[in-house]
Amino acid sequence: MIWALVNNEKIEATPGARGTCPICNGKLLSKCGAVIVWHWAHFKDENCDSWYEPESFWHKHWKMTFGKENAEIGIEKEGKRHIADIRTVQNVIIELQNSPISMPVIKEREDFYGERMLWLINGEDFKKNLSVKDYWEDEDYLELKSLPRPPVRWVRRSEEIKKEANGEFFYWKSPRKSWANVQRHLFIDFGEDSLFLVQGGMGTSQIRGVYISKEKFIRKYGGDYEYYRQNLIDK
Repeated sequence: MIWALVNNEKIEATPGARGTCPICNGKLLSKCGAVIVWHWAHFKDENCDSWYEPESFWHKHWKMTFGKENAEIGIEKEGKRHIADIRTVQNVIIELQNSPISMPVIKEREDFYGERMLWLINGEDFKKNLSVKDYWEDEDYLELKSLPRPPVRWVRRSEEIKKEANGEFFYWKSPRKSWANVQRHLFIDFGEDSLFLVQGGMGTSQIRGVYISKEKFIRKYGGDYEYYRQNLIDK
């Protein structure tokens, strides 16, 4: 976790500090190394939330963009408690996913948070496995290109497909198949100025979708775009 309760306030980790977990009220230790992001951990690393994944600078950047009052929020439902990465001012849950995740856990999270949730996943580790073809009305395809790239208009000869909006097809080598049955909106962060909103085929070798500017996304859900832009992680 990025924040712990200290004197009933959400406080970031500092060397040698102690805090309390806002979910289970357990004792937390600050972890402030030279490599990983400073964070809080339960004693003996016995995390109270089974969905926990190690914090990264990517997690922290997005959480800070929406503010500590909207991040790491405890949600209770049917006797179960979990920590939502972000709950926006409109009560939309944004789940940040940096590492691979199993299909059952994806379904479990979607069922728990309901329809007012979306996924934001870090695509830095797998974007090298993606390529894209532009489709044009007069030819099968123009050329094979690598990511990232700005939005383009694609048109196939099929009249039915032509009716679809501006978008792009990705060809995914070694796709993460656990996402094949995802039910909520899913955005991929490739580390550029736009997010890729997947519209079909997630978890397969061919996915399609559109680019959405990060500024538009952040402002829509009540985040601080100026903070995000000024505190970009140097990768």
